[in-house]
Amino acid sequence: MKRIFLLEDDAAIARNLLLHPDGFAVTHASTRWEAPVALSESKFDLAFIDISLPNGNGFTVYTKIKKNQYTPIIFLTASGDEESVVTGLNTCTDDYITQSFRSHELIARIGSDMVKKDGSEVFLS
Repeated sequence: MKRIFLLEDDAAIARNLLLHPDGFAVTHASTRWEAPVALSESKFDLAFIDISLPNGNGFTVYTKIKKNQYTPIIFLTASGDEESVVTGLNTCTDDYITQSFRSHELIARIGSDMVKKDGSEVFLS
């Protein structure tokens, strides 16, 4: 089963992202402080990171993930303004979506972000 890490402080959005029926095991952290503990307990195939958190921002968690392991990362944000998008993309994140996503779009993004740029799979099923 593919493992996904989710850092999201909004409970309603987190519930929508719990993708167990779609063959994904999701580990959820709701604060920047919970994230390092969850990340140290397992390797993940993909991470969703909310940029705006009440106790900081997701960029700090992004840096820790990229320092310790290769995990494709998709930034989530409620803000769709151009500056936020550009900042997210300039960090070399794998993808960036606003939180008004559609579930089928999200599943498609998960699939495409789990494939390396050269076309080989990041992990095997």
